[in-house]
Amino acid sequence: EKMASLGQLTAGVAHEINNPINFVSANIAPLKRDIDEIMSLLKKYSSLDQSNYQSKLAEIIKYKNDIDLTYTISEIESLINGIEEGSKRTSEIVKGLRNFSRLDEGEIKKASMHQGIESTLLLLNNLLNKKNIEVIKLLGTIPEIKCYPGQINQVFMNILSNAIDAIGENGKIFIATSQEQDKVKISIRDTGKGMSEEVKQKIFDPFFTTKGVGKGTGLGLSISYGIIENHKGKIEVNSEEGKGSEIIVLLPAEFNYDKFHLSLRI
Repeated sequence: EKMASLGQLTAGVAHEINNPINFVSANIAPLKRDIDEIMSLLKKYSSLDQSNYQSKLAEIIKYKNDIDLTYTISEIESLINGIEEGSKRTSEIVKGLRNFSRLDEGEIKKASMHQGIESTLLLLNNLLNKKNIEVIKLLGTIPEIKCYPGQINQVFMNILSNAIDAIGENGKIFIATSQEQDKVKISIRDTGKGMSEEVKQKIFDPFFTTKGVGKGTGLGLSISYGIIENHKGKIEVNSEEGKGSEIIVLLPAEFNYDKFHLSLRI
C-alpha cells in the first residue's frame, strides 16, 4: 500500500519543493546584479582622495543616479526576503516528509496526532490544490499518544487519499479532533459520493476496492483497520450515498501493551 501511494507522494513532494526552489533560483540573478552595482559604487567611493575629490564625486553621483540606488537597496531587501521565504518553505516540506515517514517507527513513543495530520496534508497539498479541495480543520485540545507514529501517519494518508478520490474535484474535507473521556477522537469527513450499505460493510476487507484497475490495491483501509486495532483503538465509518463519508478513529490516550502485531482484517 505504501508503494501504491509512492508515485502520488513523489509527484506531490517534487511539485511542492519545485515552487520555492524556482523562486529562490529566479531571485539569485537580479540579486547578484544589484550586489555588483553596490560593490562598484563602494569601489568608486574607495578611490576618492583629496586630489580627485571633485571629479570623482561627480562621477559617483552620476553612477548613483544611473543605478537608482534607493530602488536597488529596496530590491535587494525584497529579493533576500523572497529567498528566505523560499528556503523556509522548502525546509517545512522536508520536515513534513521526515515527520510523515518517521524513520523511528519501530519504536513506541509519544507523538502529536496534529503534527501527523499536518505532515500528511503537506505531502498531499499539491493534489488537494490540483483538485480544488478545501481542507477545514477543527482541531481540539488532545494529548500526545504513545504509538508507532509512522503507522498512524500511514492511516491518515490512507484515509485522506480515499477522501480525495471520493470527492474527485471541488469539494471539502473536514478534519476534527477531540478528547472523549480516555480516548482521542479523529474524524475525517468528506463531501464525496458516499457509499452504499453494501460497500460500507466491505471497505475494511482486504483487496476490496471500488477504484478502477491499477488505481488501488484494496489494502489501504484494511491495513489501517489492523493498525488501529493493534493500538487498542477503533475505526468506524459513517456514510450515505450522495452525502459523503466520515471515518472516525478512536485511540486510547494511554496505550500500554507488550507486543504489537500488524494484521489484516480477515
